[in-house]
Amino acid sequence: MAVTSLWPIKGRVDKVINYARNPEKTTEASYEEQASLHAVDNVVEYAANEMKTECRSYVTCLNCEEDTAAHQFIETKKLWQGLSGRYKLGGRACYHGYQSFKADEVTAEIAHEIGVKLAQELWGDRLEVVVATHCNTGHYHTHFVINSVSFRDGIKFHNTPADYACLREVSDRLCREYAISVIENPGGRAKHYAEWQAEQNGKPTHRGTIRADIDRAIRASTTERDFLRVMGEMGYLLKTRGKGGKPLKYPALKPPDANGYFRFHKLGKGYTPDEIKERILQNVQKIVPFPEVVHRPPPSYRVRRKPRKKITGLRALYFRYCYELHIIVKRPASVKRVSFFLREDIAKLERLDAETRFLGKHRIGTIGELTTHRETASAEVDALTAQRQELRKELRRLNRQDDPGAVDKVKGKISDLSSRIRAARKEVVLCDGIAQRSGQVKENLERLVKQKETERKELTQHELFRRRGGAGREDVSGNRRGSGEAGR
Repeated sequence: MAVTSLWPIKGRVDKVINYARNPEKTTEASYEEQASLHAVDNVVEYAANEMKTECRSYVTCLNCEEDTAAHQFIETKKLWQGLSGRYKLGGRACYHGYQSFKADEVTAEIAHEIGVKLAQELWGDRLEVVVATHCNTGHYHTHFVINSVSFRDGIKFHNTPADYACLREVSDRLCREYAISVIENPGGRAKHYAEWQAEQNGKPTHRGTIRADIDRAIRASTTERDFLRVMGEMGYLLKTRGKGGKPLKYPALKPPDANGYFRFHKLGKGYTPDEIKERILQNVQKIVPFPEVVHRPPPSYRVRRKPRKKITGLRALYFRYCYELHIIVKRPASVKRVSFFLREDIAKLERLDAETRFLGKHRIGTIGELTTHRETASAEVDALTAQRQELRKELRRLNRQDDPGAVDKVKGKISDLSSRIRAARKEVVLCDGIAQRSGQVKENLERLVKQKETERKELTQHELFRRRGGAGREDVSGNRRGSGEAGR
């Protein structure tokens, strides 16, 4: 069984090619140890990485040479730009794809042979292609790096849906020729990578939050009407019929404070309207969707504590925001729901957590203090970068003198400077993020305060109506009186 993918790359072509041909990971027998020692920085070097391709025995180039592939990609673009004037050297530099096989289903030789035939049939007559089969992940997979401009006629390759359908068709046909299994009935569109990655890391996503709310509404319902009522109480709008009353082909729902609708069938298995009805019918009793949390009173003894200085400014803003998102929990786990317009930031927990910790660590309370810290960190980056540049010049001199001991010493200094530069750059990025988003955080909190105030007023009003409008009853004279007069 082989799965395929293809996507455009913007930026430098050589990085993509070097990512495919990285010479550090070519030994199949020790791919786990080698993979843990090296970080992959660019695309083409990675695809033809020596360890991954067993000393580059599984790298093939079509219409170009392996060592000069990146240069040839660019020269093709320059040639046709000069002839027609239609192309810019920026934009989509190339395309990067893969063909991945099921573990233990093929050998490296067969995987590479299929990959070369695939590339030859699809792009070999008009595009430059680097084909590299990797052996370092426990299952063989072949990377393709394809120039975005044809050397034959200068026509750009756009990778339309029809192109990708052809890629899958040819891949399946070649797999059948080599007696390899194929996916006979492929499912619908896969999850977005960011959503899949967030779920793998245990982070919340928009669709995950919606699915959790639907699950809660299903558990609280024994009929479809109950389900619609609970979803309405949670602030959801459901769209199942068009303007003429005709049922929609793709029913959808809109979360509270969301900008648009989400289609049921894209929420995953078990969340289409028919599947939801089936799940509701299986319930025999209702469960309260949002039970009240029981707070136990604190111990009666007193503890003298040193009064804490009140937090203000940006730190207070971020701490309050994290509290509203339930990142910081003040009391035992609350079942209170987070407003949907705040849930958008729940998917950015790491960023908010890093920014909040940064503000607390450096005790930054104002935009002025934030700006000063950014300037200091930026100046540190410039100074450290200049020092590293001088060390790199010294390293080149020592390499020419063939002095291994001095070379290792300088490399250690460069590595230490690089770590410090990364830390300083991270602080600059955090400062920029806080400066850019603090206004939105403040606006979200103001919206939330107004929303809570509105809900509080509505609750108070309902309480007054309930007190005034009791069930009437007759007194001994036959006259009716309200519950407010019952005790007179």
